[in-house]
Amino acid sequence: MNANVTTCDVAVVGLGIFGSATTHALVRRGARVVGIEAHGPIHRFGSSYGESRIFRRAYWEGTNYLPLLNRAHELWVQLEEAHESPLLLRTGGVFAGTTSSGVVELSKKTAEAGGIEHEVLTAGELNSRFPWFDIGDDMAAIYEPDAYAVLAERARLAMLDQAVTAGASLRFGDAVVDIGPSRNTVTLELRSGETIACGAVVLALGPWMKNHLTTGLSRILQPVRVPVYWFRTSRSLGAERFPSFLYETAAGEVIYGVTEGGPDRDIVKIGFHNRQQRPWDPQDRSETEVPREYLDEIHAVVSRIFKGVVPEPVGGRYCYYTLTPDTSFIVDRSPAHAGIVHISACSGHGFKFAPAIGECAAEMVLGLPGGVDVTPFRADRFAPGAVPMPNC
Repeated sequence: MNANVTTCDVAVVGLGIFGSATTHALVRRGARVVGIEAHGPIHRFGSSYGESRIFRRAYWEGTNYLPLLNRAHELWVQLEEAHESPLLLRTGGVFAGTTSSGVVELSKKTAEAGGIEHEVLTAGELNSRFPWFDIGDDMAAIYEPDAYAVLAERARLAMLDQAVTAGASLRFGDAVVDIGPSRNTVTLELRSGETIACGAVVLALGPWMKNHLTTGLSRILQPVRVPVYWFRTSRSLGAERFPSFLYETAAGEVIYGVTEGGPDRDIVKIGFHNRQQRPWDPQDRSETEVPREYLDEIHAVVSRIFKGVVPEPVGGRYCYYTLTPDTSFIVDRSPAHAGIVHISACSGHGFKFAPAIGECAAEMVLGLPGGVDVTPFRADRFAPGAVPMPNC
């Protein structure tokens, strides 16, 4: 028997934003937790890397997300209040497109259903109030004043810092090579030779969900590589008050953008949400350059909708999504063992939900009443033959 055995209540495998949020939620509920991350505390080979993410509740993706969004908002604010420095930038949010576009109409529908403060703006009103924009007269926008940017990396590290202070034990640079579930325990064998014996496991593996540790999920998951770009705003405007935004073209392409810093920064991050996606193997660590055709494509869109953003990107790099067939999440127990819970497959819009999903996962493995119903995110919702379809 391996003498190097550590026991705990719950092991969390993967310390991206979902795993970090789960670790944070577990220790707040008194659990003994070991967190395991194959990379270092900060790395680029996942979906949690980078400075900022958008938080919005006027959610065009559907009103069914509102309970999670409302709880996530409460928890983001609590995290910031417990931290020594700001983690949220109050940018407001602009969601624009043709007057009949999904982004405009469905953002408005969710805002009305959730009692979320918002305004409907004409193109002229948007361009006047937010002088970075120059959208056409056939466009409109929803403005959500309480939307904000989460300082992503700082927020994730704040979760881990608070979790360690509360007693969590973390392993960086180590990986799980085998999971051995038995009747009452789950045993993890690590690459270092350590064995973790625990009552339950949360697998928050991001793109690595599609591997041998997650039996039964391979068919419904597709990691993709998606470029993100950085642009400079005009010097007279800067980026401090640049609103987080979504913009839907007449062809249905969705572009997002968010400020990348504080008052001394003039950089904004912009990218396609549902274009330029390419299937990706997480074992591929190559630093592939973004092709010129992609740069030209984003240049054309930025030129068309902005007058206060320089349309030539100052940089571009790939980020990573893990898609499901319906581009939603997976929060579910493993069919192999009730003590193993899968969370992840964010489909490119999960970061904002992380504190709430982490809390749901913690409640699930500890057998506590759930504050938010996550049955819509069960893995068995997909029909046989359903597969993710990247948008190239």
